[in-house]
Amino acid sequence: MRFVSKPFLSLLLCLPLVCAIAQAKDSASPGLPADSSVTFGALDNGLHYAIMPNNEPPGRVSLRLLVEAGSLQEAESQRGVAHFLEHMAFNGSEHYPPGELIEYLQRLGMSFGADTNAHTGFDETVYKLELPENNPELFHEGMQVLRDYAGGLLLREQEIEQERGVILSEKRDRDSVGYRTFVAYWEFLFPEARMPERLPIGLEEVIKNAPRDEFVSFYQTWYRPENMAVIIVGDVDVAKTEATIKDMFANMKNPDAPMPEIDMGALTRPQLATKLHSEPEAPSTEVSLMTLREYHGEPDSREVRVRDMITAAANRIVTRRLEILAKQEGAPFTTGNAFFWDYLDFFEIGGIELTCKPEQWQDAVAVIEQELRRALEFGFTEAEVAEVKAKIINDYEEAVKAAPTRKSRDLSASIVSSMSRDYVFTSPETDLSIAQEAMAQLTPDSAQAAFDKVWDGGGRFLFVSGNLELENGDAELAKAFTASAATGVTAPEVGEALTWPYTNFGEPGKVVEKKFIEDLGIWQVTFENNVRFNFKQTDFEANSVSVVARFGGGELAMSADQKGIATFANMAFSAGGLEALSVDEMERVLAGQSVGGSFSVGEEFFTLAGGTTPKDLERELELLAAYLTAPGYREEAARQARKAYDEMAIQVERTVEGVWGNQVAKYIAGDNFRFGFPSESDFASQSMDKLKAWLTPALTSAYLEVSIVGDVDFETALPLVQKTVGALPQRSAEQDLYKSERKGVAFPQETQEQVFTFESDIPRALASVYWPTTDFWDIKRTRRLNVLASIFRDRLRLEVREKLGEGYSPYARNSSSEIYDDYGYMFGLNFADPNKVETVVSIIRDLGVNLGEGNITEDELQRAVLPMQKYVEEYVRKNSYWLQRVLAGSTVYPQQLDWARTLASDYEAITLDEVNGLAKEYLGAGPGLPIVIKPADKPE
Repeated sequence: MRFVSKPFLSLLLCLPLVCAIAQAKDSASPGLPADSSVTFGALDNGLHYAIMPNNEPPGRVSLRLLVEAGSLQEAESQRGVAHFLEHMAFNGSEHYPPGELIEYLQRLGMSFGADTNAHTGFDETVYKLELPENNPELFHEGMQVLRDYAGGLLLREQEIEQERGVILSEKRDRDSVGYRTFVAYWEFLFPEARMPERLPIGLEEVIKNAPRDEFVSFYQTWYRPENMAVIIVGDVDVAKTEATIKDMFANMKNPDAPMPEIDMGALTRPQLATKLHSEPEAPSTEVSLMTLREYHGEPDSREVRVRDMITAAANRIVTRRLEILAKQEGAPFTTGNAFFWDYLDFFEIGGIELTCKPEQWQDAVAVIEQELRRALEFGFTEAEVAEVKAKIINDYEEAVKAAPTRKSRDLSASIVSSMSRDYVFTSPETDLSIAQEAMAQLTPDSAQAAFDKVWDGGGRFLFVSGNLELENGDAELAKAFTASAATGVTAPEVGEALTWPYTNFGEPGKVVEKKFIEDLGIWQVTFENNVRFNFKQTDFEANSVSVVARFGGGELAMSADQKGIATFANMAFSAGGLEALSVDEMERVLAGQSVGGSFSVGEEFFTLAGGTTPKDLERELELLAAYLTAPGYREEAARQARKAYDEMAIQVERTVEGVWGNQVAKYIAGDNFRFGFPSESDFASQSMDKLKAWLTPALTSAYLEVSIVGDVDFETALPLVQKTVGALPQRSAEQDLYKSERKGVAFPQETQEQVFTFESDIPRALASVYWPTTDFWDIKRTRRLNVLASIFRDRLRLEVREKLGEGYSPYARNSSSEIYDDYGYMFGLNFADPNKVETVVSIIRDLGVNLGEGNITEDELQRAVLPMQKYVEEYVRKNSYWLQRVLAGSTVYPQQLDWARTLASDYEAITLDEVNGLAKEYLGAGPGLPIVIKPADKPE
């Protein structure tokens, strides 16, 4: 088990943590048995396989082909070929002619991207198929697709040439502050290693010019059975599945030449290395101190996992210290994190990282250096150890209870990871026993010893990145670090013991109405205080219960002179804690319990939501009731919110996505003040006093509806709700619908292109075209508009990606408003080269106008509808669907219950005439509104 830092994990850009394929993937060490529900095996040609029967979702099968080859295996002339090959798997193979595989899979009910996909990392390529049924014919077809990936790719010149533009588009789409920072970070840490020279996306010159021979050479060298594994999880028979694997893959042969050895290079260990990497578009400055050492080289074992878990616990304690420090007045950073992980069987890395404003970088360096020394010199307290112990044990205990309903696609991903990293795939029960052993050994002394080992003898790497610019930056970083090292540190303070005070809210509420909706399995209850309670028991997610409370008017309750208060509330309300406990104190008190609460300002409701377990449902409801009756409104939350706003504002102003979500969102809503991101002055004018004045009426007296969905029965849940929200003072009997506020949004009348610009050196632009539609409430129409958008998206894929090679992931969507009368729109978009954005806009517009002629074919309709039908089958087996789309709001909008009844049958009933009619009505009504977002021209 490895524990990975969140920021640096995100920098890996979905590049999985992998190692060489194991000689015996089902091997187990003493005390570390493989999960007995998985059948492991190998063919005579060396191909490994793993089969795991699993019935969630029922009737589905998750297929994976793992190839232990990625960008690290590329020769210099092949940099980018491994990833390019992944794309070529969809461009012609022995049984699927070029241009036909995606459409063929769509006709079987599989959507491109969600059900048919792949990824390439440093040393693995993984192909993924999610079969919507488990009938023998479809299973055979899915296995045939994997077999073609493994050894039947055609790699024709024409398809290679056509795909070059798609890869270049993907390379451009990935270009970002985060990616550039990751490259600089990788080059700084590993100047003598292979990884920085083998980033999976590759070199532009190779993508543009690599001849077919390079693709064939890589394919034949690395795509060989001894270097592959097939993973199958789902509703399958093991014996029949093994037989199919043998039939499909046993005839594959390994080349005579052995696989080349890969030289990973070397690690460096300077006493102190420093690097400043400046990115003006970055939202903040990141300060990171790391230490490196060689990978420990030990095989996976119980002993290694126990040791790593103790190390992870120590890092969690340091992270908690940083979380507490960040909230203090004058804290020079916003967030902090401590981490330890290993990668590629090559290195281990430990570190501490902080996010701050650029002018705070020196103080942030001092915080990292001194908090590191504080932990190394004085270790950890008994209270800190007790808190992290409770959290870790609870996590693993709840995982055991949740295991029966793990999803097949998640399990297949986990097995792939374990096989490629040469880890034993263990059961949740084994993982819990390891956690119990590790926590039994966890003491302040053992935690300190584990932390010391991470930082002992590995050198120090200080990396500062983001919106900071300094002259002689590297030297200035070293000077700041050295100056901090001369400052003394003291032992950590011991916190006082705390208890949870919110257990009594008055006399349990009386039920005045209770009804059971039998066909949906839903209870609806009204209490004497007018609180409504919706409930549905499910077995979709074992040991999981979701709770949501909706009340008040959300953004509709915000007046024009309150712009910014909704955003401020989203950032500050939950972080303000409760009257009796700060957020940090709540963390301590609730350690070991699966309880959480989040507040959000929705478009028409305020929402308090949380996820819990059956055993902790009472505490979850107490937390929800406490937020309604005793919110803390602490100033520390306002400070954190203002820091977060400053970071977000930079992203809003200086990225394509930020401009799209702010300026474009406002423009297409007729500049309504409720859309987009608040200005600096609007946000700065907010305060905790204003927030309290705005929210108090909604929290204390507005119409309140609480919904619960999950693995708990009604007889257990009802009395807990009665004791908490049912015991609150009287609430309003009706929801204020803010009818006049719902009429203030209108789509622009213009059809002339609108151009939005932003300051950036990153050459990314967005081409889009919008057509007005209408609101959400005619559900049959909305569902058919969604199908129309899916067909539009597929035409964009064919024209923009497949034929022209001018886009990586062109997209179309219908957005019908559930809030504003007669407001909605459909759009097509594609990220583009700024120099070609006008061409792409014209293509999108022409495709939309052509679609508006009503020329959709029956085949296009079926390729859109069938994947949706299969998605719906899985969607309705999620607690989130029943909570968010059916129960929550159903006492205000009872038609949601009918929508649930007709969801599957209505998609089955969609006709070609209906969709073509909507295409004519909306896309055929005009040329659309083109909107371009691109970097501003810089003066010569």
